[in-house]
Amino acid sequence: MRYAPRNFLPRLFHSLGFKMTLFIFVLILFATYGVTLAVTRIMDNVLLQSLLRRGSVIVQTASGPAGFSILNQDRLTLDNLTTQIKSSQPDMAYMAILDYQQHILAHDNLETSVDRFSFLPGDPISTNNSTSIVSLIRNGVACYEFRQPILFANQTVGYVVIGMDTTDLISAKELARSQVLKIVLLTLVVALSGVFALVSLLTKPIKRLAGGMEQVCRGDERVQLPVTSADELGLLTRRFNFMAEQIESQRHGLQLSAIELEASYNDIVRILAATLDARDNYTFGHSTRVAHFARGIGRQVGLDAPALHELEMACLLHDIGKIKVPDAILNKTTGLNQQEYQQIMSHPVHGSEILSLSASLHKYIPAVRHHHERYDGKGYPDGLQGNDIPLCAQIIALADTYDAMTSSRPYRTGRDDAAAAAEIDTCRGNQFAPHLVDIFLSIRHELLASADISAEGGMQL
Repeated sequence: MRYAPRNFLPRLFHSLGFKMTLFIFVLILFATYGVTLAVTRIMDNVLLQSLLRRGSVIVQTASGPAGFSILNQDRLTLDNLTTQIKSSQPDMAYMAILDYQQHILAHDNLETSVDRFSFLPGDPISTNNSTSIVSLIRNGVACYEFRQPILFANQTVGYVVIGMDTTDLISAKELARSQVLKIVLLTLVVALSGVFALVSLLTKPIKRLAGGMEQVCRGDERVQLPVTSADELGLLTRRFNFMAEQIESQRHGLQLSAIELEASYNDIVRILAATLDARDNYTFGHSTRVAHFARGIGRQVGLDAPALHELEMACLLHDIGKIKVPDAILNKTTGLNQQEYQQIMSHPVHGSEILSLSASLHKYIPAVRHHHERYDGKGYPDGLQGNDIPLCAQIIALADTYDAMTSSRPYRTGRDDAAAAAEIDTCRGNQFAPHLVDIFLSIRHELLASADISAEGGMQL
């Protein structure tokens, strides 16, 4: 079945696969974000601590020879020491060796004209032993400045000061973060692929089960799903296959029982109709003949098979109300008086009352109650007119009248087909619907040909 595009997104958002994919992916995303944040902070801290340790080692190592040179007033050695250390550290912004009054004794920039080195304020980073580390900006360059006092006999005789440029540190951090980001993105791609594979692995058998269930709901129980695993989903699939087999077996049994019950029901109705007809010595088989004529008219009207069957059952039950009419009246060989005629006329109402006792027979009540109504509204019991009369009742009325006219009675001989047909034609528009009269008159020869006519004039089906 193909769904309209506007229904696709709601179905996607409500699918189990989408929910599982979204849930797992969000978990992975948050976990990856947390790990990335932690790794980035750890790496930033490692790079910073590495720089701080290196700067601290440099100033502490340089303070020893610088102290001896200061005591010996050997400025040339101080200049060489400064130059060598500066050239060995590409990320070193500057280096200076000072006396105890912060006068410059040696500087990596020999052209500097500054005599005194000022300790600028900044953000203190840490104090490692005697080394002070401050984050500041000197000469427009962001640096970590390391200040190591030179001690001799517990007296400060000078300082070693270096500035480590933070540019390389920032570049190293950015490079590390970009590498981490690449790894994270690759991890997410792999994780998402794994999520899709996992969700597909889990939802595929579930989708098969859902599809199988839809087939069962549509009435197709011959569903056997493939068992592709030995886990819980495989067990569930095997249980579904067993359930489908049981449903198929039970439904088949129910169908057979329903067919037998329907056949028994029809047989009971036929027996009941035959029993009712047998009360009148001269109308045995009347209901069956009426049903034969009515089915022929119903087919021409366009009734489908269920409606034709319902029409046939209504014909067999149309005179059930006569069970309340005494046999003396039914089999009377002379004319009926007014009271007796009223009793006969009450049989449609009695019939509808009897059928109302069973819910399964309610559908036949309109046809049984109104099969003596007239198209012009002069019938009984309710005086319905025209199309207000149920179609089945109109058909039964026509078939019932024709069979009554062609059946012999003690007080009269049944009419032949031509006379009965002429009488039916004269009742067009008053007793019967004109289009039903046209249909019946056009097919009555076929209906008579499909039945046997007894010597007494009655039709035997």
